[in-house]
Amino acid sequence: MKKFLFTLAIGLATLTSCSEDDSVSTLPGDASSNDGILPTKVDVVYSDGETETIEYTYEGMTLIKEESSDGYYTDYVYEDSKITEINYNNAQNEEILESYTYNTQGRIATISTNIIGVGVYEYNLTYNADSSVVTETSITSPGSEPSTTTISNGNMVGENEGGVNITTYTHDSMNAPFKNINNRSVLLTINSENGYNYLFNVNNILKDDTESTMFPENITNTYAYTDYDFPRVTTENYDGDITTYTYTYNND
Repeated sequence: MKKFLFTLAIGLATLTSCSEDDSVSTLPGDASSNDGILPTKVDVVYSDGETETIEYTYEGMTLIKEESSDGYYTDYVYEDSKITEINYNNAQNEEILESYTYNTQGRIATISTNIIGVGVYEYNLTYNADSSVVTETSITSPGSEPSTTTISNGNMVGENEGGVNITTYTHDSMNAPFKNINNRSVLLTINSENGYNYLFNVNNILKDDTESTMFPENITNTYAYTDYDFPRVTTENYDGDITTYTYTYNND
């Protein structure tokens, strides 16, 4: 399941925007700066030879939509510049609708996940003093073990799913594709059905090791980079299955 989510969500493709004024097809400001760079396209080739293209829509530096050539799309909804919903749909139907509330510190306080036809699942999020450890506790199933996400230097470095799956991540020192988007640090704390928080690291994942009582796994990634130190080609090795992602950016 983790591989499916990774390969489904990390693909990027042609950038669109709501209007000519919102276009980010050229770098704002100094073209020598990394601050305005956004991914615009990725060509994904999976281990079985299948391909996929995903398009991302932005308003300025804010991600508002993801649309796949496979027919699914995800809407990112904001109020007062804060992410309040991430909704996943297939071509005809709503699939997973997810909403968020905030605490007085401006951090995500609750997650409500409505899996259409299955049920609604709600969670509380709490934080340690510097927000480096995020604890997610189920409201719907109060007896279940909490999950934790550990964050360091703008990257998710650890994940503990109630003691069942314990994952450690290592990173490179280069720029991750979504490093520059608005709300990145908040999106990094949303580890849920629709919140692919590993996409919103500052740096790129080199290794993903999961100790599990059910599904242990190992994922390694190698990179070729652009002149601006963003991934040009990512090669993902998931226990011998190879998937490649070839990126285009708005400054190419």
